[in-house]
Amino acid sequence: MARAAVKKVAQAEIRAAKSFLERRGLKSSEISPRKFAMAAKELDKGFSDTLKVLARELSAGNV
Repeated sequence: MARAAVKKVAQAEIRAAKSFLERRGLKSSEISPRKFAMAAKELDKGFSDTLKVLARELSAGNV
């Protein structure tokens, strides 16, 4: 059921996410560009805002 609620992302969005992450020194092995693009789409935010949300969540709100 949860699978149906996931928004699909286009290949262009995945490539853009990969490029964005690589420019910031993050590798595809650390963060999946596909999952990152899906998270940005789900949050309805840009990549930089999504990265801030992710950092805040991973650091328990200390960022």
